[in-house]
Amino acid sequence: MRLRTLTSSSLALALIVTGPAAASATGLGSADAPTDSQVAETGELTLLATTDVHGHVLNWDYFANKPYPAGEELGMSRASTLIKGVREDKGADSVLLVDNGDAIQGSPLAYYYAKQEPITTSGQTHPLAKTYNHLGYDAQVVGNHEFNYGLDLLSTYSDQVDFPLLGANVIDDADGQTHLDPYALVDKQVDGETITVGVLGVTTPGSRIWDKNNLSGKVHFDDPVETAQKYVPEMKQKGADVVVVLSHSGKDPNGQNWDPDQLQENVSTSVAKVPGIDVLVAGHTHQNEPSQVVTRDDGSQVLITQPNYWARSVSEVGLPINLDTHHVDWGETEPHADALATQGEVAEDQEIKDLVEEQHRTTIDYVNTKIGSVTETLSAKTSYYEDTAILDFISHVQTETVEEGLKGTDYDDLPVISQASPFSRTAEFPAGDITIRDVAGLYVYDNTLAGVEINGAQLRDYLEYSARYFKQTEEGTEFDPIDGTNAIDEVSESPIPDYNYDALAGIDYDINVSKPTGERIENLTQADGSEIGDDDRFILAINNYRQSGGGGYPVDGLKEVYNGQVEVRQALIDWVGEKQIVDPADFFVENWQVVTSSRSPGGDDDYSTDSEDSDSSGEASAEADSNGSDGDESDAGGTSDAANGASDGGASGSNPGDGEADDSAVGAGGGADLPRTGIELAASIGIAAAIIALGTALVYFSRRRRR
Repeated sequence: MRLRTLTSSSLALALIVTGPAAASATGLGSADAPTDSQVAETGELTLLATTDVHGHVLNWDYFANKPYPAGEELGMSRASTLIKGVREDKGADSVLLVDNGDAIQGSPLAYYYAKQEPITTSGQTHPLAKTYNHLGYDAQVVGNHEFNYGLDLLSTYSDQVDFPLLGANVIDDADGQTHLDPYALVDKQVDGETITVGVLGVTTPGSRIWDKNNLSGKVHFDDPVETAQKYVPEMKQKGADVVVVLSHSGKDPNGQNWDPDQLQENVSTSVAKVPGIDVLVAGHTHQNEPSQVVTRDDGSQVLITQPNYWARSVSEVGLPINLDTHHVDWGETEPHADALATQGEVAEDQEIKDLVEEQHRTTIDYVNTKIGSVTETLSAKTSYYEDTAILDFISHVQTETVEEGLKGTDYDDLPVISQASPFSRTAEFPAGDITIRDVAGLYVYDNTLAGVEINGAQLRDYLEYSARYFKQTEEGTEFDPIDGTNAIDEVSESPIPDYNYDALAGIDYDINVSKPTGERIENLTQADGSEIGDDDRFILAINNYRQSGGGGYPVDGLKEVYNGQVEVRQALIDWVGEKQIVDPADFFVENWQVVTSSRSPGGDDDYSTDSEDSDSSGEASAEADSNGSDGDESDAGGTSDAANGASDGGASGSNPGDGEADDSAVGAGGGADLPRTGIELAASIGIAAAIIALGTALVYFSRRRRR
């Protein structure tokens, strides 16, 4: 379709209002005025984009063993229907289709063909490669989770796709060259004109931390903004009419100043400000932000679009192309993108379903394999604010694994403690048979296990950092887990996700949330009750995401003493398969609690919320990744997203919803405690006075009766 517009709408308006005089004054309508052949002709180039698909080809929840519920549908099979509809409407040759990374990790389907029947050795084609190839994607950038399974698997995936896999700021250590193609020049047809689109791909440098074990000594990362500054002019010099940047990075947090020396995680806004970019596709943070216009210092504008994660939407951008210059020309129109949602009446594309049907069925059979049984139902519903057996199960297996690995070493006499995070508020081991999907639903990320040496002072710092997850609460009041968790991170200015809260097993401690951050850990003792000194030594069983600094934890300088490259989720599965019976009596120790006033050392006051009394009516539903993401543990082997979910874990915002506080007075003192505040003292005096008065009255009436 051709649209004819005057190059200056304001001059056209002047002609209408003032007539021939204005035409003479401006030169329009005179002998020098443009004829029909000189009027700008505009066509439309359509951009379609997905991001953070995380292995979700079909609308199927492998953890629940059923489709996602009405209103929450997702997946590439539904996105395919939308993509095909746009192509039919606009003309396939004028549609550019791109993906913004984090594609091959984050679901049991993706995991199975990375770990159980890896595409590197099985001869299988990755289900995401099949899907993207069938849809005819033009380009894709690597996300941080593309590195979770190592460079060999990434290389195999790159060989399997029919389009360029980009990563302009991923640099080989050996020769300083880009490890992947930096950009692609893609030709599209717009009203008979060939329009060359330069597609540049950059990714968050955070992978150097989160996947250090896979990448150290092999590749490193340059700053995305400086990378764009280098390649945008080069693409234009080589014939790019339009420039699209795929940036697997979130928008710049409020208050952040771009600093290339810091290799910051989220810099998409700064990348977009590089001159010459027409559209930037953002991702990584699992936000649904389809349209934002950024104005550069010179007054030019650029559009940022971020599709919803897990193929919950496809971003559509109609780019007006000046057919004379072949450049984007918005004219007087505000740049804009639309979100094509995959929920509701959108049908699943049967061709996509057929394409992955065998792999889908294989994955279902795998995750539904019975591996043992559990003596009672174990729920993760309250794990984000109180000690639970199901989180202790993770730490128990991690502790045993590290202890076994340290036998015969110089560290085998040191106590092993363990960290675990509440990745999911909906995970549950139902009483009776337990399957692989039950375990996978609890531990949704592809983390590996390590052991690091930590002293008492470092341990306290670690716990204090974790305790910042809680909002400060008035002393002595009942702790409300709904309003009292997911405090705002001062750096990112966003809620701290559940996956960035760590509970430690093997030591005892209180978290006094009436105190300011940095002063909350009290009654920190060994399991035997002895006080922990600054120089006491421990081995901390820790996942690779946290060990590498994921979530900003203070782990620099902690010496690694164990790393068997054991995948945590598989270790949990293997433990159940070997023991056959999961009985919380074998491992559950309530060793930490949230309090709102200080307890005496060794005190047994119960300040924690009883999860069995929690009223679940009206509670907000929580996703399997609990962070509204990836989860994404923001980039733990599974969403800075960080880890897919993760990691849907960003960082993505948390889902504060599952579960309300019970009726117990959390933080109320036990009967053995003396009053500690003026209010408590006044209350005690009042009660005593009332008792005395009552006693006096009883004596008076008893004497009257005797008379």
